[in-house]
Amino acid sequence: MKKYFKNMWVFFVILAVLGLIYVFLLLAGKTRFEGYTRGNNACDGQRVFDKGDLLTADEEASLQAYIEKAEVQIGCDIIVVTLNESIKDYAIADQGYEINESRYVMVYGDNFYDENAFGFDIPHGDGCVLVDNWYRGDSIYNYAYNWISTSGRMIGEMNSNEIQETIDDINEVVNDNPYKAYIRFVDDVVDVMSASQLSYYKPGYGLLAIIGAIFTVVLFFIFFQADSGTKTVNNETYLEEGSLVFTHNRSILENTFVTKRHIERSSSGGGGGGGSHFSSGGFSHGGGGGHH
Repeated sequence: MKKYFKNMWVFFVILAVLGLIYVFLLLAGKTRFEGYTRGNNACDGQRVFDKGDLLTADEEASLQAYIEKAEVQIGCDIIVVTLNESIKDYAIADQGYEINESRYVMVYGDNFYDENAFGFDIPHGDGCVLVDNWYRGDSIYNYAYNWISTSGRMIGEMNSNEIQETIDDINEVVNDNPYKAYIRFVDDVVDVMSASQLSYYKPGYGLLAIIGAIFTVVLFFIFFQADSGTKTVNNETYLEEGSLVFTHNRSILENTFVTKRHIERSSSGGGGGGGSHFSSGGFSHGGGGGHH
């Protein structure tokens, strides 16, 4: 026990050093990081397009300001478009063939992003647009469909599962409170895009994981060293010489029977969104959608 306490000072020194590093990174994140610098001036500053007239003037202004702050934090454009109109003919004409009704908003979102040259870094660059169409006449199920179209680095960094979780968060409250739903959309996008970088408020979770792993290795090393003294007693120490005799024994395997059975495997596979596609304008987009 004394040996353990004797070696514990090493652990506490390392703990103190890592704590100081953590505090330094925390302060550096608050004082040095001032946000991304915009590189695209081809589009104007409007980010909320309430064509469906779902928001009050105050809500629209508040959402616009909220998005502007978020864009600087993650270096991506964030656009919200609401509709309450049929876009079936528009989408089918754009694609040149009949498409699924849930894809109408996808076509609209891709083209809206392209035509306005959104992108925080360059035109058609990093960003995303949420299109939420409340018109239910395009759906045989009487659904209102929405879609998140991603562009640039957001295609790779916001995967299909994260997009689906964001859509679910939106649709959980959008029928009762559209403004709250669109704030959730912005928050989810910021959370995803900030997950692997040093944010304004705290070192990323990756840094915490590294620190935890270092602690684990150090603890293991300390206790292993403390427990690795020379052993003076073993399982033969108190045996009288010649008192332990082993009898030779042999087992022979006479016969072996092997039974083979064919196991049927399902040939069906899972589906889902994700990946990327090209819009009619020739630009790459990712995304996913849902309905409410």
